[in-house]
Amino acid sequence: MQTGTATIGDRHLAFLSGGGELGRLIAAFDWAATSIGPIAGWPQSLKTAVSLILRSNVPIVMLWGEDGVMIYNDGYSQFAGGRHPQLLGSKVREGWPEVADFNDNIMKVCLGGGTLAYREQVLTLNRTGKPEQVWLDLDYSPVLDESGEPAGVIAIVIETTAKVAAERWRASERDRQRQMFEQAPGFMAMLSGPQHVFELTNAAYMQLVGHRDVIGLPVRQALPEVEGQGFFELLDRVFNSGEAFVGYTLKAELQRTPGGAIEDRFIDLVYQPVRNPGGDVIGIFVQGVDVTDRLIAESALRQSEAQFRTFAESMPNHVWTATPDGLLDWFNPRVYLYSGSPPGTLDGDAWAGIVHPDDIASTAEKWRGALAEGAFYETEFRLRRHDGDYRWFIVRAVPIRDADGAILRWIGTNTDIDDQKQVAQALLQSERRLQLSQNAAGIAALELDIATGIVVGSEGFWELWGLSPRDSVHISVLESIVISDDKDVRSNQETREKGTAVPAVEYRIRRPDTGELRWLSRHIDFVHDETGKPIKMFGVMQDVTDRREAQARQELLTHELEHRIKNILAMVAAIASQTLRNTDISTASATFNERLRALANAHDILNQTRWTSASIREVVDNTMATFPLEQISISGPALPINPKMALTLALAVNELATNALKYGALSTPGGRVTIEWALHPAQETSGAARLIWRWREQGGPPVTPPTRRGFGRFLIERVLGTDFGGSVQIDYRPDGVECVLDAPAPQLPTARY
Repeated sequence: MQTGTATIGDRHLAFLSGGGELGRLIAAFDWAATSIGPIAGWPQSLKTAVSLILRSNVPIVMLWGEDGVMIYNDGYSQFAGGRHPQLLGSKVREGWPEVADFNDNIMKVCLGGGTLAYREQVLTLNRTGKPEQVWLDLDYSPVLDESGEPAGVIAIVIETTAKVAAERWRASERDRQRQMFEQAPGFMAMLSGPQHVFELTNAAYMQLVGHRDVIGLPVRQALPEVEGQGFFELLDRVFNSGEAFVGYTLKAELQRTPGGAIEDRFIDLVYQPVRNPGGDVIGIFVQGVDVTDRLIAESALRQSEAQFRTFAESMPNHVWTATPDGLLDWFNPRVYLYSGSPPGTLDGDAWAGIVHPDDIASTAEKWRGALAEGAFYETEFRLRRHDGDYRWFIVRAVPIRDADGAILRWIGTNTDIDDQKQVAQALLQSERRLQLSQNAAGIAALELDIATGIVVGSEGFWELWGLSPRDSVHISVLESIVISDDKDVRSNQETREKGTAVPAVEYRIRRPDTGELRWLSRHIDFVHDETGKPIKMFGVMQDVTDRREAQARQELLTHELEHRIKNILAMVAAIASQTLRNTDISTASATFNERLRALANAHDILNQTRWTSASIREVVDNTMATFPLEQISISGPALPINPKMALTLALAVNELATNALKYGALSTPGGRVTIEWALHPAQETSGAARLIWRWREQGGPPVTPPTRRGFGRFLIERVLGTDFGGSVQIDYRPDGVECVLDAPAPQLPTARY
């Protein structure tokens, strides 16, 4: 909103001079429509702060007052993108609603005199019409007014999104190069220092040395069987001289399986010195190729068939050969010993007879593809052993070519991998059992990439949060489901990045699919990189709503029980105190027992409904059960009343009946007692229905009013009327006592009949 009249040339706007485009916009803005008020009334502290930020090339925004009214410079307007110029003069919570909680915390801390700083803080902002993740370096500090109190917040905003993206690209490039190194067909290793300590190896090198754990070990300790073969001496020479070594078809005697025999391998090898920036040799890069299989093939071509077969027959693996068109024409004895087939019976296509029936089609298809392309052949299938069991083998074959590239024959090997398969299958089954167990227990697993905020969940994770199944979700989606009162309980970006989030917490969510309020229990742990920085957060979650509700019910029940016990004890104490006062012990004991009996009867009724309510009819019937029923008439609906009313009514009826038995209508055979009650419709003046409960005695001895006010009368007139919210009138008429309770209709959900 602009006035269109103010200019920076005005005296009271001089502090905006030199403030660029934002200086002119601030001068023209209608600040009277904001909580700051017109510029003419601005305090000098505000003017000074605005003057300073306008002259800075760094993006700066000032949030003034409790509302955080936004005033910023040209640099910040570029950062704001499409949000500018609407942000000027707006409240920060309204200007950036997508990060309102974040800014609320900033205002709270800085207006309290604190400062905050964030580095590479990731936020999701809408600057161009759609949400985007940005990384920022943020510094916040309070601005003091003339009295020295914080009146606003200055924020320096440096966007580092491009830098973060570049760093991630470099990291991915390193990963790509590492993968290329790992997947290279030749073997590679990096050795450091004069002791040639293994720092890095790829898969081919690990295969060459039998997958031994060599990282961190000097070469002489890692490969003791190489001692005396000259390789250690070559490494020493290259390290000391700085000259590379290149060798071809070098024989190396290696132990390729733990505890296994020493094997002869032939390798092409390069030892390349690695230098530091000063030119000193600090290590050796080892690169080479295991050419053993190639030499075997070449030897087979150079030597006679008998010599090749002698060599092949000594190998522990199955070995076979095939003609260029793919017909198998020779197997080493290992195949026949394994299968129990007579020698020569597997030639041609007959070898398919020992392949598992379920594997024949796929095996034959891959073999035909390899023949058509003349390419390396590798597959897996099951072969029948002589005892009828099938075991898994990995099968490889290479074409042997002449000088013109034409295939002369195929040489293949079968390697038993059944044990590895069993282990892998057991692992898969174990993982599946774990998943099923988690599902059965209502437990879900999660994995959070801290840098990106992307969450991946197990099968039951999405159902737990009331979301449809998906591959992943941003953490902000889950955070939006958490009840706002519990947001401080869960982890946040800062605690996740520092790895300081509380390992085990419980908080509430509002399921987006049903709107239910549910309690979740979350347990987490972190995975750190080599610098100790958290990079992953793993955890499990479980819906504990039932347990939480059960605890709440238990606490309520305990509280209610304590309350009832106290009330009962207070009532018994009052009965005892009033009964034993000014009377002999024998009479007091009988009276006390009668009152306790009435109280116990009422308790029995309430216990049947778990102390939710009682029926007036039940209370009256049970209390009068021990008195001469032939002289008593009871009528009235079974209106429900609360426990407090039931106890008081039982005691009052017992008092009236006891007095009638001693002195009134029940003391003579011709006397009658009538007990009746009813609900009377609401009157226009009162506006609510009324309960009229009446006790009436007739035919007894003449009645005279009592000379003193005892506990029974106090209980009937005061306590009964109070507990029912009404009044009680006792009329000592000569022909019989009459007691009337006039009270509002009891308010309970339903009547109990």
